[in-house]
Amino acid sequence: MLRPKDQTSPGQSRGTIVTASNPGELSRIEAAIMDACNALHEAREHADQGSVRALTEALFSLLAKYDETDGDHHPNPAWSRPNQRALALSAMGRLEEAVRTELIALKYADTPRRREISLGNLADRCLRLGDAELAVGYFLEAIEANPKSVPVLITGAHALFRAGHHEEADAIFRAMCETPGLLGPGTELSSYLAFDPGTRSMRGKLPAIDDLYAAWEARGAGRTTEQGGQS
Repeated sequence: MLRPKDQTSPGQSRGTIVTASNPGELSRIEAAIMDACNALHEAREHADQGSVRALTEALFSLLAKYDETDGDHHPNPAWSRPNQRALALSAMGRLEEAVRTELIALKYADTPRRREISLGNLADRCLRLGDAELAVGYFLEAIEANPKSVPVLITGAHALFRAGHHEEADAIFRAMCETPGLLGPGTELSSYLAFDPGTRSMRGKLPAIDDLYAAWEARGAGRTTEQGGQS
């Protein structure tokens, strides 16, 4: 069994969360990979080594099945196979490998949605590697593909904040505060506010994110549900 190499530096977040704007777009194997990735991010955050080993083994088994079925019969396996592998490597903490693998996927991203996913993933992983400026660059490309993507906006705000662009980061969260429907139970934004370590780390440091959390909690934070998907 392969063991994950933790590339997270001291003081950095160990993980993120994996979401999808439309969980129905996932195949059965993709949904299973997503679930395992979210569980592995959580296990690594809590230093639960037994769960880390079991989930890592499960992910490699799922990836083998995904490759054997040509991306679970994906219409563009040249993109989906490295994208899913990079997702798993990221959850394992093997971030440099995840970046290299996602760059392969990006070459085959033939739709705005696939470019958004790959570029948003690259922004997240560069941020977790400690290169906030490079993360901002990937964020700016990703947001061109989909200006309304919540995962991309959250990652971009975090990258801007870590790069010292606090006003720009605050402006993103302020826009979210003023957008109806984003804070309902089970939405992507609710999942990030509830579960994402990077998002939580900015609380108390930007006025707009404090307002966002206050509005979310007023709606009943405990009703948030986890979603399946890609990030």
